[in-house]
Amino acid sequence: MKRFLFILSIVPIVCILGACIGVFILNRPTGAGKKEVEVRHGATVKQISQQLYRKRLVHSPRLLQFFAQINGSSRRLKAGIHPFNGRMTTWEVLLELERPRDVTQNVTILEGLEKKQVAAILSEKLNLDQKKLLLLMHSPTFCKTLSVQAKDLEGYLFPETYNFSTTVSEQQVLRRIVEHCRAVFDERLQRRAEELEMSIHEVITLASIIEGETSWDSERDTIAAVYHNRLKKGMRLQADPTVQYALPGEPRRLFYRDYRYDSPYNTYRHAGLPPGPINSPGRASIEAALFPADIDYLYFVATGEGGHIFTRTLQEHATAKKRTAATRENTWKKRKLVTGD
Repeated sequence: MKRFLFILSIVPIVCILGACIGVFILNRPTGAGKKEVEVRHGATVKQISQQLYRKRLVHSPRLLQFFAQINGSSRRLKAGIHPFNGRMTTWEVLLELERPRDVTQNVTILEGLEKKQVAAILSEKLNLDQKKLLLLMHSPTFCKTLSVQAKDLEGYLFPETYNFSTTVSEQQVLRRIVEHCRAVFDERLQRRAEELEMSIHEVITLASIIEGETSWDSERDTIAAVYHNRLKKGMRLQADPTVQYALPGEPRRLFYRDYRYDSPYNTYRHAGLPPGPINSPGRASIEAALFPADIDYLYFVATGEGGHIFTRTLQEHATAKKRTAATRENTWKKRKLVTGD
């Protein structure tokens, strides 16, 4: 009986001693060389431990998870590029993961860019997967998770200079940009859209056309007025930027045959607004779409020098086109020489 009690009392000690020896063995350095590991934002302790195990920087991912639990480190692990070497114990690896190592990068999205152009910029600046970005931008399911009532993210990639972590994921970067777009479209703008009996999607769609028409802030509300007036009268918008968007390839000079191109985005063939935005409009164009000038213009034509001539009648419009034809022709010739098209 005494022998049994002795064995019973010694078993826990042996187990504890064995566990300590096991922890000591698993906690020892792996002997791997110097390595840098990129920890992404939102990565869990389990994911990070598996990542370090594959890099041969820890002997046991479970031990790292155990250390993180008893040390309360789970919420303190920092994203970024962490330096490790094979002389570090698992405990030292955990302490390194708590050190701030994040690197950030400024990324500027300009007004009037299409989603494919935004994807290219994000891919280049943040080393993201461009194909994955485009797939997410075209995913109705992903749009729904962002509360975007559209089939894709065209128009919702708000122009701004952002500061992103270089470890941000494709989903995270798009989520932040779209959330900023929603923040810009605040209660004041939402109330105004309701007054005009327009949805947010319709406002952004109209704003994107305005963005495509001019870079002059002084003209935006006038151009907006023209389109509002045409919509009220049941006239087709006949907006060149929508034809440019519909046509395959890069923007170019439009010819008469292009205006017959069959696309729901071609506002020369189809009445009303196109199905969705044609680029990412900035704040000024959104404001213009919601607060158009109080004028009765129905037409405008580019001067070829950056601005537009606005007119009320078709006859006035035809006269303005004749006056500006030579200048517009020279503008396209100069652009052709610059681009090499």
